Amino acid sequence: MIVQSIGNKPKYANAKSAGSASIRGSAITWSMLDTGHWRSLTAVTLTLKQARRSALPNDAASGIWVEIDDVQCRSAFRHFLNLLNRAVYRNAPRRHGKRIRVIPVVEKDVDGRWHIHAAIEPPSHLADAEFETLIRDCWQRTDWGYREIQLGQNADRGWIDYMLKPGQKSGNEQWFDSIDLDSLHNPIADA
Repeated sequence: MIVQSIGNKPKYANAKSAGSASIRGSAITWSMLDTGHWRSLTAVTLTLKQARRSALPNDAASGIWVEIDDVQCRSAFRHFLNLLNRAVYRNAPRRHGKRIRVIPVVEKDVDGRWHIHAAIEPPSHLADAEFETLIRDCWQRTDWGYREIQLGQNADRGWIDYMLKPGQKSGNEQWFDSIDLDSLHNPIADA
């Protein structure tokens, strides 16, 4: 934040933009977003259907088109992670709490399409191609999963910086709200 002193009172120049830049800088260095201890990093972009028919049993209004929002977007990603963790580790997520390391960010582009960027650490016991297949299969099994999926193996710190870019966060009130803290899982050491 730029501070200019006038007499005994400080004057804050560009307080709003400097403050948001400061928050973004703090978030980028926040330890929960640090992937330095990861073995490898898979860059994942998942797009969501913008609307779908409701499937309420025994309901006369069944078949109503429901548009996606931020809550449903995060719920779909959480369901995807549950499916992926189960596919990768079998019963260990339920019995021992074992989960894949992931940093997810929810975005809404200028056309209004919701998508999720995520950094995921691939499990050591799976080949890259096998892990990519699991990601695609698990995403397609969710109600909101759309067919457009982009995957990149061996991504670097630039992917984290890209995910945390200030643009395309229009679906959220504040920039920090785009980080899906409910699905974020990044322990420092393996369990």
